[in-house]
Amino acid sequence: MDYIGEKCPVCGELFTADDDIVVCPECGTPHHRECYRIENRCANEEMHSSGKKWEKKKEKEKTTGLVICPVCRFPNIDTDTSCQRCGAELGDGGARYDDDGADGDNWRDVFSEREGEELLDPFKYLGYDPDEDMGGVTLREISDFVGTNKLYYIPRFKRMKDAGAKPSFNVASLIFPSLFFANRKMWVWAIIAALLGIIFDLPANLLFYMEELPAEMADFIANHKRTFESVSNIFVIAELGMRAVFCFFANWLYYRFSMNALKRLKAKAAGSEGIRAVGGIKPMNMVLITILKYFIGLAVIMAVYFFCGIGSAAQNTLSQFIG
Repeated sequence: MDYIGEKCPVCGELFTADDDIVVCPECGTPHHRECYRIENRCANEEMHSSGKKWEKKKEKEKTTGLVICPVCRFPNIDTDTSCQRCGAELGDGGARYDDDGADGDNWRDVFSEREGEELLDPFKYLGYDPDEDMGGVTLREISDFVGTNKLYYIPRFKRMKDAGAKPSFNVASLIFPSLFFANRKMWVWAIIAALLGIIFDLPANLLFYMEELPAEMADFIANHKRTFESVSNIFVIAELGMRAVFCFFANWLYYRFSMNALKRLKAKAAGSEGIRAVGGIKPMNMVLITILKYFIGLAVIMAVYFFCGIGSAAQNTLSQFIG
């Protein structure tokens, strides 16, 4: 008979293929040979008088247990060695759920109090403890606030909290900084990015559209063309530097924005629904910041036109005085 996986009644250890096993001739109870020698008797002697025989435990179906991936929390069958969804090695680190409700060894059950939705959504917390303190707010609250793209943000926020890291790469803020901030409802930074972008692009735009500008402005720019070209080159470099700063620090700015917003919401006792309503994204904001940039740009052009008009008038007055 195969006794592998059964327990020795003396030491409680599971039998393996390498163990030296002896069986009681009266009741059939298996023992490690050394355990039987130490006890010098059968561990189930009470069976002998009743005539009962030792019975092998019913072997469980190997496919009835579940192994929760420690990375993405996908429920795999217990015969899997790697996660079927993300490919991570399961090993002994996965949370095991057996068909009789018994827990596996060497794991901490962080899912026992979770709602069904949280267990069925393996990407919701990426294997992290949703109740972990992130500095006054929980990871669950951050996940609710971030909303979309939490696969990207939660690991970065976790690293910022644990390691104090600030720089990380954000392509959206490199290409469209004002749109990125507006979409994430960070209006202060959206307006700052829009205003800086307009200012840095202004000299190049004035040179490019010089012929379409009013005569006074066009004449002023033509008379100072070399200056405008030099300023334009400097501003191009400055804009690249601005975009690089936003690229590397936009995630940290969003992390700080999220933390501050969540603390204010918690002070008002806002629940999950309130957090989701305030956080997340709002694509319509990208349309609004684009319209706002147009009017800001128009105001800047008018300011430049006013300046050029004053400059032309001063030049004419000076010429008449000298003449």
